[in-house]
Amino acid sequence: MSEPLWQTALKIRLNGRGIDCTFTVQNHILHLALKSANLPTENEVIPGIIDCLNQYPPPGVKGIKIYGQTLDDPFPVWEYMGEMGAEFTPQPVPEQIPLWQKVQQGDLSAITTVLERALVYKNIQVTVGHIQGNFQIKLKATHLPEQGILVKLIDQELCRYKMPRSTPIQLTATDGEQTWENQFTLGHISPRSPEIDRKSHPPSQLKSVDLPVYFLDKKSKNILLFGGITGLLLCLMPWIRFILSYLVIIIHELGHAGAGWLMGYPSIPALDFIYGGGITWQLNQRWVLIPMLIYGGLGWLIYYFRRNRLTVITLSSVALLYTLIYFTRLNQLLVISMGHGLELLFIGIFLYRALTGFGCQQPGEQSLYGILGFFMLFYNLNFTRKLLFDPATQALYLLGKGDVLDHDFVRIGREFLRVNLSLVVVLFGLLCLLTPLVTWGLVRYQNYWLYGCVRLLRR
Repeated sequence: MSEPLWQTALKIRLNGRGIDCTFTVQNHILHLALKSANLPTENEVIPGIIDCLNQYPPPGVKGIKIYGQTLDDPFPVWEYMGEMGAEFTPQPVPEQIPLWQKVQQGDLSAITTVLERALVYKNIQVTVGHIQGNFQIKLKATHLPEQGILVKLIDQELCRYKMPRSTPIQLTATDGEQTWENQFTLGHISPRSPEIDRKSHPPSQLKSVDLPVYFLDKKSKNILLFGGITGLLLCLMPWIRFILSYLVIIIHELGHAGAGWLMGYPSIPALDFIYGGGITWQLNQRWVLIPMLIYGGLGWLIYYFRRNRLTVITLSSVALLYTLIYFTRLNQLLVISMGHGLELLFIGIFLYRALTGFGCQQPGEQSLYGILGFFMLFYNLNFTRKLLFDPATQALYLLGKGDVLDHDFVRIGREFLRVNLSLVVVLFGLLCLLTPLVTWGLVRYQNYWLYGCVRLLRR
């Protein structure tokens, strides 16, 4: 997908001045972060940005927020907020105060900016006020994360920006169906704070976390329907199917290459212009440095999270599982299986993004993910059907590539499972059908596995 014209124009204008820029569009607001070793003042750079955006207006954008940062400071030096199409009026700024100093001084606008950045990808709107010595934070969203997670996140962000500890915070959140409140003291929320547990869950539910589950809204249902129908039609058109099949081939070979590197075999994915499809070139000799780096990384993570027993147990289990696979024939099974395995993983990722809009920035992006996810699903189901019921396809598949290299399912059935090809293909077909169901489960119960991830990331 080509880059929008307004992004290209901005990058040309800013990169020419030695300024790196990143873009985020959320709730019709364009967030533009500028980074430079010699950061210009807002009076020097903002007029050019506004002229560029007025010349090439981004679709659907109603306002802009611009943040200026130096390379050695993670906190913005200056900020600007305005409406699209409005002219920039230079204001004399006697002194540029870093964002963290504004937060430290209790500036409501600065606190709002910090929390908006932390919660922007959760589609949560933030309002901050100050009444009778208490900071009042109000959150509004379609679907709110679990209460304890929000409290901990807000506490961490404000402490990271050096807001004085022991500051009283009153938090109110609503998602249209329910409203809850929580009062806490900044800097006094531990990872296992009983205060969070008591206020997040009724006393009868302290031992079992009860989190809200997600349901498909009308937009998600329409995206599913449109993506399913379009994906099926694309799969039925021979030329379109042939063109899009290279997306599947690239993902397939990346799966082989990634698993090969993980198991110590340097691998390079490539397209096969002789026999068609793809091929992954792999050295037969392992590089000992690769597992040493993996074990070193796992060891560092175990040390880093040494106070979190759950994380230590999880990482230790990962290390044991990696050892079991690496030093047995399972390493070859993993490398062979991960071609089709990564295809299933990408089907799940595409469908998850289609359902949730996670990471989507441009209009129509969710629908595109739905189309690609369903196309890959139907493509693999059609491949399964041919291998099971088309004798010509079966014969070609059994011949291998150039009568020399056996295909993946043949090797899995012959060398590892000791079964015929049809049984391996049936198993793959079942995994294809299970992938959308597993994806739907991850969407519906995302609060639970996100809560689990938060527990694992606690130090």
